[in-house]
Amino acid sequence: MYVGGLSDTTSDQLRDLLGPYGTVSRPYVVKHKYSGKSDGYGFVEMGSSEQAMSTVIALEGAVFEGNCLRLYITPHASIRS
Repeated sequence: MYVGGLSDTTSDQLRDLLGPYGTVSRPYVVKHKYSGKSDGYGFVEMGSSEQAMSTVIALEGAVFEGNCLRLYITPHASIRS
């Protein structure tokens, strides 16, 4: 799942934000390569597609740390060997 509209948020803070809506595995906040600060978005893998959908419904457009959140479900990339 994509989560945009983040300020200087850490991966742990992202896990805490989404935790009430389901199992959060692998939260990742994208960081600027030179400053190390958040680029304002990240990705999260939820425990199930149902949990991801309920999270999007609950938090889309919500204000978090002064910013309006944008969430949407991204397709899983498949890795072929």
